[in-house]
Amino acid sequence: MNNTMIIISGMAAAGKTTFAEWISKELSIPLFAVDDLVYWESMDDYPNAISQYWPLCENVMKQFSPLIIEYGFWDEQKPTIIELIEKYSYETINVHFTTSVELAHQRFNDRRKLYGTKPPILLEEYIEMVVYSRHFQFGNQIINVDTTDFTTVSYGDIANQILQYAKGAK
Repeated sequence: MNNTMIIISGMAAAGKTTFAEWISKELSIPLFAVDDLVYWESMDDYPNAISQYWPLCENVMKQFSPLIIEYGFWDEQKPTIIELIEKYSYETINVHFTTSVELAHQRFNDRRKLYGTKPPILLEEYIEMVVYSRHFQFGNQIINVDTTDFTTVSYGDIANQILQYAKGAK
């Protein structure tokens, strides 16, 4: 899987981070999640956060090692991803998580309540926050995962698809 970038995308509370952490351990591939690497509170903090993120990813890519990147990416990041994959001749596999906006909003607020981090937000605020990441998809190999019912999601099946795509890319 050298020279493979696994992109985990989708809207907030669709299950990206849980899967990214699992697949990272399962395949022994480093995970780079914006929320884990840099702390940011609002969109005003975003430029500083993302300016720290891509150099960390690039350091791994310089070694031609596989990596997993996870975030609610939107089209604004595509030029940077394209630049990096072309510079280091990487293949991409995009695992994109989807669910209904209403369900994701409920999960988002449930998570905030569980961890006591911040107060709940209105559905309109959630939609504004995730509108850009909801439809992000990137690369030739895309695996769409509907997390409306988590009991129907098989991480093992997704991992097998990733491995099959990676094998076909060689």
